[in-house]
Amino acid sequence: MHSPEIGEVAGSSAAPPLVLPPADPRRSAPVPLDPVLLAAGVVVAGRSLARAIFGWKRYPGSVEAICKGVLEDCWTGQYLGGSAGHFRQFWTRDLAMCTPALCRLGLRDRVVRSWEWALARFEAADRITTTIFAGRFPRDVYAYGSDSLPMLLFGLEAAGAEHLIRRHQALISREVTRYYERVFDPELGLARADGYFSGPRDCMTGRSTVFANTMIALLGRQLDRGNGLPRPQAGHDVARAMLRHHWTGDAFRDSLDRTFPSGDANVWPFFFGIFEDREMWRRAFGVLEAKGFTEPVPLRYFHQRLPEAELPVPRLFTPNYQGDPSWTQLGPAYLHLLREIDRAKMEGHRAKMAALIERDRNYLELYDRAGKPYRGRALLYHADEGMIWAAMFLDLYA
Repeated sequence: MHSPEIGEVAGSSAAPPLVLPPADPRRSAPVPLDPVLLAAGVVVAGRSLARAIFGWKRYPGSVEAICKGVLEDCWTGQYLGGSAGHFRQFWTRDLAMCTPALCRLGLRDRVVRSWEWALARFEAADRITTTIFAGRFPRDVYAYGSDSLPMLLFGLEAAGAEHLIRRHQALISREVTRYYERVFDPELGLARADGYFSGPRDCMTGRSTVFANTMIALLGRQLDRGNGLPRPQAGHDVARAMLRHHWTGDAFRDSLDRTFPSGDANVWPFFFGIFEDREMWRRAFGVLEAKGFTEPVPLRYFHQRLPEAELPVPRLFTPNYQGDPSWTQLGPAYLHLLREIDRAKMEGHRAKMAALIERDRNYLELYDRAGKPYRGRALLYHADEGMIWAAMFLDLYA
């Protein structure tokens, strides 16, 4: 796939980029009334309360030893969970983004077994979702995911497990058709702007976000591999449309209803190889550094809280969960890219993250602006522990 560069759209006479009014959070995603999701919420609240009282597990040894201990605890015996804490379920996106690092760390066998386990359950449910709860209930959180199918195919390729695509080709082919019907707007050439799609930042609105469009571009690249899967929207150049509508000249604005950048909008398009122009990386990362997205550690979603964009349930129990705290999922993804253009700066940020890991003796989910583990309201949510993302951070030392 050709990766467009910034100069390719310079001086274009096309119409100016779209700027849409903000989405209404109350209409973006329904309140999760599914009993499986409600039960999962109760478990999260209970484990968070226990963590508030007793603290989290503390691993001995160096930063590397802590991360290895975390990854060992993420293994359930059947699959690698999203964490060793309250996100112990199977999470498609989290395993996928960590698959290259996990394989480099010698855990390929567990990765492939995890994908085999998940696909068997997706097959039984006749759908691919963001999560599998209680070992047998595939569900989307909080809505249909723009990333589940693209990341699944990415993860299978990264693990060298393309045989699983052939084994489940009928299911995946149906999901490809469903995906384009749900997510892609052929007239716009981008993700639909009239719907909400789940992603790593799943508690906030965003109309045709850079992340959703990155996933469409990633899926198109996977389908171009000639693996027997359908290609419903062949000929659309989503990357070029992203340059036109999202790239400001210095960074990607978050979505069609925002004019300012976000941390994830300026990491995932590069992390998944949609844009390989290093000058784009330098400009975008310069904006993130200048606007404080890397403080106290990489990487924050936004430069400040956006309460008007928070979905109702998260806003009630976990305000500012995905506003300006630092996420240890985004952090190592950003640092893997930064290493390619400024290794010294990467090592400085890595040392700051390592200091928090050593202080807390765990790989926690996110930190507030003061560098403390995030807490929600009424002791009902504390930052999760033992995140599988430790694989990406550990891989930074390779």
